[in-house]
Amino acid sequence: MNTNRLKRFAQDARRKLLQQVGSRMELVLTTDSAELREKAIALNSLKDAIKDSSKAQVIDKVAYTWFNRLMALRFMDVNEYQPTGIKIITPKEGYTLPEILEDARQGQIPDELPVNKEHIYDLLDGKIPSSNAQNEVYKELLIGACNQLHSIFPFLFEKIDDYTELLLPDDLTSEFSIIHEFMEGMSNEDCQEVEVIGWLYQFYISELNDMLISSKKKYKTEDLAPASQLFTPKWIVQYMVDNTLGQLWTEIEPQTKVTDSLEYYIEPDYKDQLEKRKSKSIEEIKFFEPCVGSGHILSYAFDVFYKIYEEQGYNPSEIPELIITKNLYGVDIDERAAQIASFVILMKGREKHRRFLRSIEKKNIQPNISFYQDFEFDDKFKNASALGSLIHVTPEEADNFQIDENSIFSARQEELKKLYNLLGRRYDLVVTNPPYIGASRMEPTLRNYVANKYPATKSDLFATFILRNLELCNANGLSGYMTPFVWMFISTYENLREDIIDNHFINNLIQLEYSGFDGATVPICTFTLRKQNLPSGLGSYVRLSDFRGANQQGPKTLEAIKDEKCSWFYKANQKDFEKIPGSPLAYFVSNNTIKIFEDCEPIQNKIKARQGISTADNDRFLRTWQEVGFEDSSLYRSNNTWVPHNKGGTFRKWYGNQEFFIKWKNDGYEIKNFFNDNGQRRSVIRNPKFYFLPSVSWSDVTSSTNAFRVFPEGFIHNGCAPSAFGQDKEFRRCLVAFGNLKYTSHLVNIINPTMHFSEGYFAKLPFTSKFWNKETADLAENCITISELEWNSKESSWNFKQNELIRFLGKDLEEAYNLYIQFWQSKFFELHNLEEDLNKKFIHLYDLQNELTSDVPLGDITILKEEVDIVNRELVFDQQEIFAQFISYAVGCMFGRYSLDKDGLILVNQGETLEDYLEKVGKGEAEIKFLPDDDNIIPVLDDEWFEDDIVGRFYEFLKASFGKENFDKNLAFVEDCIGKDIRKYFVKDFYKDHIKRYKTRPIYWMFSSPKGSFNVLIYMHRYTPDTLNNILNAYLLEYREKLKARTEHLDHIIETGSSTEQTKAAKEKDRLRAILLELQEYEREILYPLATERISIDLDDGVLVNYNKFGKAIQEVKGLNDKKAKEKVRKFDWIDTSQII
Repeated sequence: MNTNRLKRFAQDARRKLLQQVGSRMELVLTTDSAELREKAIALNSLKDAIKDSSKAQVIDKVAYTWFNRLMALRFMDVNEYQPTGIKIITPKEGYTLPEILEDARQGQIPDELPVNKEHIYDLLDGKIPSSNAQNEVYKELLIGACNQLHSIFPFLFEKIDDYTELLLPDDLTSEFSIIHEFMEGMSNEDCQEVEVIGWLYQFYISELNDMLISSKKKYKTEDLAPASQLFTPKWIVQYMVDNTLGQLWTEIEPQTKVTDSLEYYIEPDYKDQLEKRKSKSIEEIKFFEPCVGSGHILSYAFDVFYKIYEEQGYNPSEIPELIITKNLYGVDIDERAAQIASFVILMKGREKHRRFLRSIEKKNIQPNISFYQDFEFDDKFKNASALGSLIHVTPEEADNFQIDENSIFSARQEELKKLYNLLGRRYDLVVTNPPYIGASRMEPTLRNYVANKYPATKSDLFATFILRNLELCNANGLSGYMTPFVWMFISTYENLREDIIDNHFINNLIQLEYSGFDGATVPICTFTLRKQNLPSGLGSYVRLSDFRGANQQGPKTLEAIKDEKCSWFYKANQKDFEKIPGSPLAYFVSNNTIKIFEDCEPIQNKIKARQGISTADNDRFLRTWQEVGFEDSSLYRSNNTWVPHNKGGTFRKWYGNQEFFIKWKNDGYEIKNFFNDNGQRRSVIRNPKFYFLPSVSWSDVTSSTNAFRVFPEGFIHNGCAPSAFGQDKEFRRCLVAFGNLKYTSHLVNIINPTMHFSEGYFAKLPFTSKFWNKETADLAENCITISELEWNSKESSWNFKQNELIRFLGKDLEEAYNLYIQFWQSKFFELHNLEEDLNKKFIHLYDLQNELTSDVPLGDITILKEEVDIVNRELVFDQQEIFAQFISYAVGCMFGRYSLDKDGLILVNQGETLEDYLEKVGKGEAEIKFLPDDDNIIPVLDDEWFEDDIVGRFYEFLKASFGKENFDKNLAFVEDCIGKDIRKYFVKDFYKDHIKRYKTRPIYWMFSSPKGSFNVLIYMHRYTPDTLNNILNAYLLEYREKLKARTEHLDHIIETGSSTEQTKAAKEKDRLRAILLELQEYEREILYPLATERISIDLDDGVLVNYNKFGKAIQEVKGLNDKKAKEKVRKFDWIDTSQII
């Protein structure tokens, strides 16, 4: 079954039906014809439906009704299930028209078909004029077939004169018709399994589902169904039913062989603890699906029930009816889902018994499947479409419900009685894939109901259904689920876990890998519960976290079931979970680890971890540190505009991720007084007494391996950067060492194996006191020193002093590069050894040799991530990256940001000049090794048209840094390492590298003509309102004059040169002429108008704002000044947006 193709078909069919039904509605509402006057009842019914809801809602309902009908007809056609024996929308083999139409053309129309045969034959014979007789006839036959099927499928095929007939699309027989699409979209192969119905139903609503989920808005009642429906994978359905129905039957009939055929059945370890079940007939077992969806779970339950009935010796022709009437029950908030589920169950019956449909038609039998609707006259069910199966009905209330035959509501009371019976009954088995809807998006009635009735699970509907299913079970009943696995670990569901651990029993559970289910946006688990506690019982658990991708989950589960000695199958006593703080379902934890939790006090008793500030508007309050003027920032005080901000960041251990500043002028007055229109503060100022204190920190969003870092004093930490404060320096060094242990990553995965590790989970870590000593602190200090040295070796650090190749100054660049490799290879493996030494120490102290090794993957060493690739456990240094960093430093020296005469940052404040540079370096102009560009404009062109051309300046830098005598050799080495000519690199690649290095917040800006023939680079900190005038007059106009002079020279060659020279010169002249036209337009339309405005920038506004003041004069950068970024900036309410062009 090609689900991608099915998805395309279902989505296309939905769009086509919506369009055609809409067009048909407009026609029937605006046309007065004899045909429509004959359909007055249906037309009035349509008008009433529109009045009660809206045109759009009626169109949607009719579209999905015809989709469901045509899907059902096609499925029955292919499988030869049609009661008349004639295919309705499918041709006979070798024909192109539907069989029912082809037969009519041959004068054969089944007697049981409620159609006017004479009218049909007259149309076909031409006695009745028609523009498309064949299409008109087929429409009558199709409607007749649907009406004939009403007695078997009343939920899907409404009675005669229903308005859905009026809105049936006009074109039914052409190759462009919706009928033809069903022929193509549902292949014969697809229809071999009834599962195709469920897939098509999910795909039909998938676009609406995606739209609702991505909208982030609170759901309305009508949104709840499409927003929450998720088709359950077949193997998970099998697992849930095998281990509920299959398990129950083995307890009733221990000698059964049925479980031998249930491939996902897990033999339990706790049989000896079970009380013998009372004898029970298979006809008495009740299986309930409270969120039935498309009936996938009931469909497979039918198969298992059928096997049991067969084993019990029942007549095969009787079994389908018994299962449908006595065993299977379901309900949903979505009428269309209930329709599909009912159809699917009847198809299962027809699959097993040829005369099944005729039999149930005679007996007027229907599946025990219903749907929730609001009953305004009943207090319990007046909001049923929102509350669904969460509504509480006692068995006594169901028994006492009476239908008042004299009431105008009697027909609706019949429907309500079904719901009372469904929810008033208690079931042996309750199995579902419940809706996943967080509290913030619940419809208000639903949210309030859940909060009042189920406070322990009010965060998400899926968790509430765990409890609800147990309520619907008999004592010692079994329930099955597929849910997000967060309930197993996070603190929100601690009370739910404790309830299950104390009062129920986890028979078995399968934890899927993060990407283990394609249809969900959250990681999934599937499990079965027993409504009885077995204190000494061992549950079975399968952990699939090492097997990436949906296609591995089922097969790896089967492997584990067949071989319980495999490494991903576990047995656990759920009472042990309570020995770990928060009672996570840590079934994979060893006894040693449990003992550590039992013996050690929580780390929160020793050091406090706190969440930090949330600005509510990072564009306003945060900057990368390079964006702003350094004189208005403070690394160790809180009285300047900008102070260092710990924002979390990428996977990095020990030291680093010091990239941001936060606006904190006047002790954060602006951010503390950041209110919305209702007077509510938008920003969240958490734990301010911990601001500026030294800390150990980590990122809230984590990978499978921890990354703890030290931060010196002077930082405000972010809400995404939980941090631990207090104690002395030695203690904090031990803490960062503990945080970066392999074993601690294991502990974190126990406490909360989701992608988030907040301060609350940190607090639950055990304080392993034997590890906290001077030896540990010294090892950690060495790790920090290496990581800090590496962090400060790059421009991303405000403590950067000089490029590493300059620091390792050899006799030439190649020697400096080799020294660089030797040094950093040594430091890398030194850090690697230190981390392994820390692991060895901990393993030895806590006797973990049998369950843990000290080895650290080289990929988990978090220095040199840009400069090194790891191949076969060896470091391979990236020459291109290392020399791109060298070139970037050279450009920094060209602008005066750095200097060969003094380490560290030089010109880093707004409007600084060459005079400021000389003063900061402390040398006269004659003494300077390499002087910055005087006007802050460096041409980046295809040839050396200017004295301060960037390539010429780089040549000067290379001579100044590594000597004139080795210049040619050094230049050749640079070009060899970057893999191209240096001019080509500057013209084609430098700016891209700069954008990437500075994370889309560049400090050097490239002003470029539309096709890139003219480029100059400036340094934003030295920008002045005269900069554009200088670009225009000193560079663009001069460049044009030089090009004109060049074209005049080419004219001379064309007149006097050889034939070859003339051809070459003419081609070059054409190229220059095109460039001159480009530059003329750039000057007239773009640069000159901007230059006359003398635009000012304010570094405090950040690169995102300032860059967008220059329109098309400056090079476009995705995420900075493309259309989407500009639209974002124009919405900023804290700047003058009139300057954004």
